[in-house]
Amino acid sequence: MDATRWSARALSACAVGAVVAVAGTAHAGTGTFDDPVGDSTGVDISAVRVVHRNAVKVSVRSAVPLAAGQDYAFWIDTGRGPRPTFHVSFRANSDFDDSVAVVRSFGRRPIRVVTCPGMRAHADMFDGEPVSVRIPRSCIGDPRTIRVAVRFEDETTGSVDWAPERRTFTPWVAR
Repeated sequence: MDATRWSARALSACAVGAVVAVAGTAHAGTGTFDDPVGDSTGVDISAVRVVHRNAVKVSVRSAVPLAAGQDYAFWIDTGRGPRPTFHVSFRANSDFDDSVAVVRSFGRRPIRVVTCPGMRAHADMFDGEPVSVRIPRSCIGDPRTIRVAVRFEDETTGSVDWAPERRTFTPWVAR
């Protein structure tokens, strides 16, 4: 009887763990979302972590090393209805403009550009740290919830990887 109860508990724990691993994890102000490894070759996102507190920070792990000629693009959706979507993109080890573009969903052409003092981007081919962008909430309208989409593109090989999927946002992350 005890062995049966233990087996049922172990099976339940495994099932819950599998659901969390597939769907990602989320705590107040934080969400971590896994992306399948091996679905792209030149660039391959493995995980996206969103921290939504005094600033929005999106960190992206890659299964392959960063390289020259890669473009990292982030879309941040700030809510349903008329709330805008913001876009930021940059390359590894290059200059970074402290502005964020207001775009239509998954667009790259700005409707308007917002200067954002305090915005930071990190993509260093030599330090092994995740690619990340940090945007003060005041620059994007102080949203209560956000969701993000990430695209890495290798312009040399044409390889592209999206997280969580092509033109798809993560689940909502509340502050």
